[in-house]
Amino acid sequence: MIAALSGPWGDGVAIAGTVVVALILFGLTVAAHEFGHFWAARKMGLVVERFAIGFGPKIYGKVIDGVEWQINLLPLGGFVQLPQMNPAEGLEGKAAEGHKDLPPASPGAKIFTALAGPLASLALGVACAAGVWVLGVPTNMTFRTTTIGWVEAKSPAAKAGILPGDKILAIDGQRPERWAGRPGAVVESILLGIGREIVLELDREGREIVTVRVVPEPDKELEGLRRLGFEMYPAQPAWVDKVIEGGPAARAGIRPGEKLVSLNGRKIWNPAAVKAAVESGAEQMEFGVEDAKGHVRSLSLRPEQAINRKDRMIGVVWKPSDMQITHPTPQEQVGSAAGLVFRTLRALVSPASHVGVQHLSGPLGIFERLVSLLQTDPRLVLYFSVILNVNLAVLNLLPIPVLDGGHILFSLVEAIRRRQLRAKTVERIQTAFVILLAGFFLLVTYHDSLRLKRRMDKSAEATEMPVFRPATEKK
Repeated sequence: MIAALSGPWGDGVAIAGTVVVALILFGLTVAAHEFGHFWAARKMGLVVERFAIGFGPKIYGKVIDGVEWQINLLPLGGFVQLPQMNPAEGLEGKAAEGHKDLPPASPGAKIFTALAGPLASLALGVACAAGVWVLGVPTNMTFRTTTIGWVEAKSPAAKAGILPGDKILAIDGQRPERWAGRPGAVVESILLGIGREIVLELDREGREIVTVRVVPEPDKELEGLRRLGFEMYPAQPAWVDKVIEGGPAARAGIRPGEKLVSLNGRKIWNPAAVKAAVESGAEQMEFGVEDAKGHVRSLSLRPEQAINRKDRMIGVVWKPSDMQITHPTPQEQVGSAAGLVFRTLRALVSPASHVGVQHLSGPLGIFERLVSLLQTDPRLVLYFSVILNVNLAVLNLLPIPVLDGGHILFSLVEAIRRRQLRAKTVERIQTAFVILLAGFFLLVTYHDSLRLKRRMDKSAEATEMPVFRPATEKK
């Protein structure tokens, strides 16, 4: 028998295994896209010289049926080298001498071959979506609301008079159906908005409809993306999960499973209201507490600083967001992923938007996300794969040389002109865009690495529970 690994060695093996699985999953995504090109090229009778996963120096290669199958050092994508298509030697390497005099492919064959890659990615995305539909995916049910739970002090929303408990009916004329996770959700509508200001239509506790115009400000925590000041706080009950022994809440009689419903006479729409009151320096806090039977009682307490903490607190641990397994349909998943791609592209080219290249993720960011999701729940990887493959399909159809859309554009021009484009002209255009693409990859990877470093450097909250001084030691 093999004993189970534990301790640091076991953790190291688990992390290494997760990284390997993430690399395989990323490689499969690229391979599916490139296999679409490979299958279409063979169907059209084109010569296939190389099928590669990754770029740069070759790690492994084997020739089968005249095609070299290889894995390269840099896991930034992949390619199928087709000497009869428009050349991309800057990325794929030079074609073999025996293939340079082959007759060029027809425009129709080129278009079919180029289009097959994105279609293969889309097909894989649909397959993953079907898997999510059957297996389900962990979903934060808190995001099903459109009611604001808390508004940060001095934020644009606070200055505009937006209040906790306001229900968002419309953002820039569009009705949101949930808080986050969809193209038209509250958070996405704010982050990906393209206007100088955001117009909100609010239902104020059923008493009146309020229209508010807010000018967003850049959020340093999100690399300059726009914020209003309530995006992190959807409405959710302040359920108490644990009560810290010896703390103010325990001495006041608050028990696990109870809900804090009011603070100093005002309804609590999100636990952040309690934290904000403590941080503002409140000395005496009056709570309305609801027990399991629905009875509400009043109590008073003073926040205190624990021995092993810098900040004051009331001594409770809030119940985590309600997570449930849902089964979104494949149409819903694919439509949502495509919608997010198009909204992001629109924001990227809009002068009034705060979205820039620094907010995009490349292979490093995707890989890091896969590792994180694998450690959380494998079903989330399947759900993320829908988004990843739909992104790959849509972005590759952009009419940019080197991408599949660029090949289609060149082929359409050839079909209209009814003659081959000059090889030198195509090569120069391709080379220029190879350089631009390489620079883009470097820039995106640089920002991915900065985000990763910030997450690693960010001091994690102490895992040990707060410890309060015994009542006999208090002055």
